[in-house]
Amino acid sequence: MRRRPFAVALVLLSAALVLGGNALLDAGWGSVLRSIADRVLPNPEIDMWAPAPAAARGALDR
Repeated sequence: MRRRPFAVALVLLSAALVLGGNALLDAGWGSVLRSIADRVLPNPEIDMWAPAPAAARGALDR
């Protein structure tokens, strides 16, 4: 029975984040939100170009 209130709270929090984010974007804060997201979230471009492990390099040389 404890899962239901938690699920409801999670859904309400998610909706509040989405609506709040949309309101901030409409108010002109999009570049600020993007800058914060760039600093907080991992950067896939950097992670994608990490060197391959030695085993993978050996397999590519064949």
